[in-house]
Amino acid sequence: MNEVTESPASTLDPSLRLMVEVPGPNDKNFIYCATCSNIITRVDQRIEVHGHFDHRLTNPHGIGFHVGCFAQALGCDISGTPAAADSWFMGFLWNIATCTECQIHLGWYFATASQEAYFYGLILDRLQQEK
Repeated sequence: MNEVTESPASTLDPSLRLMVEVPGPNDKNFIYCATCSNIITRVDQRIEVHGHFDHRLTNPHGIGFHVGCFAQALGCDISGTPAAADSWFMGFLWNIATCTECQIHLGWYFATASQEAYFYGLILDRLQQEK
């Protein structure tokens, strides 16, 4: 009896292998904009900042947000001048993050002045995991 040393995916046609190895748009690993279903990020981009993935935060106007932290959110546009005032995360400047498709406000992009460290703080009730 011969042993199989290659995974089944490695013997597939390259275009089919890509479809198997790279999740499709209905994959549960994607996180979408709740307004327009644009892909914003992936579940595996969740990170902890100050020991937690999610944070309950209130802005100076008294508006509360439930924010999750993500290493990347390529479905977001970043706008505005980086601001240090009222940053929820010490040492990080913030910019507004909006959906690249519908432009709804999804949260904030936080970065140090040197851009050596950064993350996205996204408003969790403006995201969905399945379309």
